[in-house]
Amino acid sequence: MIDNTLEEIVALKESGARVPRVIVIGAGMSGIVMGIRLLQAGIEDFVIYEKKDKVGGTWRENTYPGLACDVPSYFYTYSFEPNPDWSHRFPPGAEIQAYFDSVFKKYGLERFTRFNSEIKHCRFSDGGWHVELVNGEIDRAEFLVAATGVLHRASKPAIKGLEEFSGSCFHSAEWDHDVELNGKRIGIIGSGSTALQMVSPLSEQVESLTLFQRTAQWVISVPDKTYSPRWKRL
Repeated sequence: MIDNTLEEIVALKESGARVPRVIVIGAGMSGIVMGIRLLQAGIEDFVIYEKKDKVGGTWRENTYPGLACDVPSYFYTYSFEPNPDWSHRFPPGAEIQAYFDSVFKKYGLERFTRFNSEIKHCRFSDGGWHVELVNGEIDRAEFLVAATGVLHRASKPAIKGLEEFSGSCFHSAEWDHDVELNGKRIGIIGSGSTALQMVSPLSEQVESLTLFQRTAQWVISVPDKTYSPRWKRL
C-alpha cells in the first residue's frame, strides 16, 4: 500500500506539474516508514500528525508487564534498517519502542512531525484533502496517508456490574503503574496473547491470579532464546 501510494506521488512530482503535499496520520511503524520513503524520493513537503507526545504507536501505548513481540525480532524490523542488537528472539516491548525511536531520529523525521496533534475529520473535495485537527486548525494536501493502525484505542466490553467494583480496574493498554499489585488478588479477563504474556510476571508478585476465558485456548511455551554476542555479530 505504501509503495503504491509513493509511486503515485513520485509520478506526479516527476511529471513537472507540481510537487505534491502529503499528510501522514500517525507516527507508528507505518507512519515512520512513509516519512522515510518520502524523503528518499526527494519529497519534503509533508507532515506527520501524531496525537501523542512520542512515536511508536501500539508499542508506545502498551506498557503492561511481560509485553513482548509475538513475531521473531528479525521479521519485525524495516528491511532497510536491520537491528543486530535484539536481546531475544521475541524482544520485549521496550526494545521495540527504542528501535522505532532510533530510526525516527536517524532519518531526521522530527522536523516533519507535529506531536500532540489529533485529527478530527478528513474530507476530500476540489482535488485535495481537507484535514481538520481537534484544535480547529485546517490543513490541506493532495495525498493523505492513514497510518493510524487498529490497536490505538482500547476495546472495553460492557460488563454488567463493573461500575460497582470497588478495586482497581483498568485495560491492559492503559496500564496503571501507580497501582500496587504485590500481595493482591488479581483477575484477568481474556486469554489472548496479551493476557498470556501478563500471567507469568504477575503470578510471581500477587497473592492469587485468576484468568477468565470465554473460549478455551491452546497454550504452548514460547520458543524464545537470548541472543549471544556471537549470534548478534552474524
